[in-house]
Amino acid sequence: MCIAGNEWHGNYIKPVVELMKVLSGTNKILFVDNAYTYKDALLGVNNKAPVDFKQAFGLKTRLKEIHTDGGIVYWLTPPLAFPVSFLPKGFLYDIMLKYNARMLLKLIKKTLHELDMNHNLINFTSFNPAMGVMNGRKFGERSLIYYCYDEIKGSNFWMRKHGERMEEAFLAIADATIVTSKGLYESKKPYTKRCFIVKNAVKAELFKQGLNTTINKEKQVVGFVGTIDDRMNYDVVTHLIENLPKAEFIFVGRTLNEEGAKLLKSYPNVKFAGPKDPEELPLYLKDFSVAIIPYINNKLTSGIYPMKINEYLAAGLPVISTRFGDMTDFEAIIKLADNKEEFLQFVISEISSNSAEKQQARIKVAEENTWVKRAEELSAAIEQTEKELYPTGK
Repeated sequence: MCIAGNEWHGNYIKPVVELMKVLSGTNKILFVDNAYTYKDALLGVNNKAPVDFKQAFGLKTRLKEIHTDGGIVYWLTPPLAFPVSFLPKGFLYDIMLKYNARMLLKLIKKTLHELDMNHNLINFTSFNPAMGVMNGRKFGERSLIYYCYDEIKGSNFWMRKHGERMEEAFLAIADATIVTSKGLYESKKPYTKRCFIVKNAVKAELFKQGLNTTINKEKQVVGFVGTIDDRMNYDVVTHLIENLPKAEFIFVGRTLNEEGAKLLKSYPNVKFAGPKDPEELPLYLKDFSVAIIPYINNKLTSGIYPMKINEYLAAGLPVISTRFGDMTDFEAIIKLADNKEEFLQFVISEISSNSAEKQQARIKVAEENTWVKRAEELSAAIEQTEKELYPTGK
């Protein structure tokens, strides 16, 4: 049972969704969407699918089957919840959170019974520590796992007020915490019973469709796929744009920092493509000459293991990144810049020195980082946890 902090569907690839797809081949999976609030339903939510009101109010089934390559995922849409993230710590926040949790608990218990999933249950709570604290240990689960793929202090505004203390409480009660990077491991390990690293991966076959075997060294297209937000080093990016006036800069993805987006859009050689479904991304990657990851370097970004590294590499693209986290896995295949001047020089040199041999070397690295492999690592971590919890096997 995966109680998620995001929705199953969406216009970007989600690690927990990819893992559940793979695991559905050998496990019975119930995926519980993060609940929309009444505010979401009335005002809409950027970058999310419109609310299905009939489903939200229980006028049609909340449970659907999603057929994956290997099996079936049972996908559950919760009832609408009351918005609580804006409330200060105190009585009102506590009582409203308890109400939301009770509604979710009741629905999940009913669904688990219908699916005959009450035996040997793993409660896999993904980046939703509030529901982990409120509902953990209430399903008769065999193990309680926290899946953390981002530093909660730097997450979306709806987690910033209460997320850190809720996570601290959940880390203490979870049987194990699974993180996606060395930075997160160092951050969470002191506060949880067991901690494992299962890094992000890539849908290699999808992104290999972005390979352009015609290498045009005269053409300069600098591309970025991801969210325009507070993690981006705008000083590095504007330095590139200003010093490569003949290059075209393409940004593909969501915008969460309007001020930063406005700054970039002020340059005539910058284009914003907006968010795209994963299946659309190879078409954009095929047009890139080089791909960039210009993140700032601080405590919040130190825990990031960006999926885009492997996605870029799967398309055979040269990759230039700032040093913002543990890049040990990629030091031999991408360029890591210490400052904006070095970043600029790497962009120029990687475009001019690109070759078919380098493209194939990048693809080979990406192919070693598949979701199948990560699902195996995840299973091994949970099995080790349960062996320690139940040494006799019972």
